[in-house]
Amino acid sequence: KQVDKVIKTSAPDWPLEQINRIDLAILRLAVYELVLVKTEPPKVLIDEAVELAKEFGGENSSSFINGVLGSVYKAHYES
Repeated sequence: KQVDKVIKTSAPDWPLEQINRIDLAILRLAVYELVLVKTEPPKVLIDEAVELAKEFGGENSSSFINGVLGSVYKAHYES
């Protein structure tokens, strides 16, 4: 629930039900690692999530995931 709340806040125009299932799975994993675990550098986690999106997501998945995770980064690391 906590991870989904972060995603909803970072992508307010996209209800979770409308996000592609693969994209949502990648976002959940990345947000979990960025916000809760924090064992790897944030930029590495974002890059890995974008690469997963390129490999397994749709045509615009990597841009979408990069944008959402950029918002998460700003909210949790730059404030």
